[in-house]
Amino acid sequence: MLAALRATHEHLDLDMLDALTRDADSLPAVLEELALERTRHDGGAPLLAGQVVVSTCNRLEVYLDTERFHEGIELVIDAVTRTSGLDREVVSLCFDAAMDAPVPQHLYEMTSGLRSLVVGEAEIAGQVRQAYEVARRGGRTTSMLHDLFQHGFRCAKQVATQAPVGAAGRSGAAVALDRAAAALGGLEGRSALIVGTGAYARLGLAELTRRGARDLRVFSPSGRALGFAQRHGARAVEAGELDEALAAADLVLACSGRGTSLFPEQFLGAGASTGGVVVLDLALHSDLHPLVRHLKGVTVIGLADLATEADRADDPALATARAIVAENVEAFRVQQEVRRIDPAMAALRREVAEAADLEVDRLRREVSPETADQLDRSVRRILAKVMHQPAERARHLAETGFADDYVEAFHTIFGIDISAGREVAHGPEQGGESPVPAGWMRVDRTVPPAVLSGALLARLSGRADGGGVSGGA
Repeated sequence: MLAALRATHEHLDLDMLDALTRDADSLPAVLEELALERTRHDGGAPLLAGQVVVSTCNRLEVYLDTERFHEGIELVIDAVTRTSGLDREVVSLCFDAAMDAPVPQHLYEMTSGLRSLVVGEAEIAGQVRQAYEVARRGGRTTSMLHDLFQHGFRCAKQVATQAPVGAAGRSGAAVALDRAAAALGGLEGRSALIVGTGAYARLGLAELTRRGARDLRVFSPSGRALGFAQRHGARAVEAGELDEALAAADLVLACSGRGTSLFPEQFLGAGASTGGVVVLDLALHSDLHPLVRHLKGVTVIGLADLATEADRADDPALATARAIVAENVEAFRVQQEVRRIDPAMAALRREVAEAADLEVDRLRREVSPETADQLDRSVRRILAKVMHQPAERARHLAETGFADDYVEAFHTIFGIDISAGREVAHGPEQGGESPVPAGWMRVDRTVPPAVLSGALLARLSGRADGGGVSGGA
């Protein structure tokens, strides 16, 4: 069955997401290891057939092709607990889970940028595709996961071309620079300092160049500034030159994500000659000391500040975008229903082919090779015509929700059982477990998903080793 877990900016703050996604690159391997351990211990069928992990600055999501819903969910919680170092109870409170229809609905909205902090931004589709490719190259995908994500990529392309909303396919960096331009009265001729050398830094520098900014400088806490600056036509800033570069900048694009590297005392002279400095704080793990926001003459615009009501205001394109999502969700559902009857059709074709082979082999002993070859071709053509109508009828029944009836009738008529081991998707699990959820629900199954405040997070994580999330982050 298809299942998924999600922890996103929609119900968690960025600090919590930062803690959850710690060492997320190792999460697929940890999931595989834990699943193998449990399979060996239980001695049953493998728990996971496939998995795709999507980890970005705004979300951690895990998509599963699993035999058992609740065990699969528990497996992910255990794996994230191990990779993040957080208390298991905290991890459980951060995730909500679902199976079947709500999963493609969410994935397609997310991949199309409809669930981003900056609605309609372009980066997320590429991030999801990269996550899928990593899983595919690692041998962790299945036909169901392949179908799920391919429909998602098509959906994102359709939304971008037919129903551009919000940022209309532009990058989050471009939208952030729109806000900076409004605050500064334009970017042409302005000086800028980029802190970091990642994707946001690359996109931001390209946008600044396009908009006529001058004196573009790059500082990297990790020491990568020189190579990045040379590749992108900027000037590298050494650690000893950082204070001077901050004082001279009209705009600071802080996006290294390596933790606090910009402190209040470094901004005391910033923007003195221009009447103020704008700082775009775009890293999940902020580069800024919190007190920088309170300095006179310094305007800080962070990721959360980009999620304004204007981004989510009623837009005629939104209705079209949601309709495109719904079409792709239905297309995925139909495809999976058709796949369910594929074994029946394969079994029927195999039975017919074996019978034909026996008859042709008998004829070859009685007639010349040329005649036998001609009869063989004639038999195959006749069988192809005979099989066409049942195949089309089976597909139609599957598309209209009668796959189970077809499989049952197939078993009754031909005596071939292809349903052994298949679980009922919407019923209770084997072993008397509770029914799977009809929609998204919190993993601890106590209350609906809700915003975790900093106070609640501190209280919940206080039992964790190291004094809680903030200490570990």
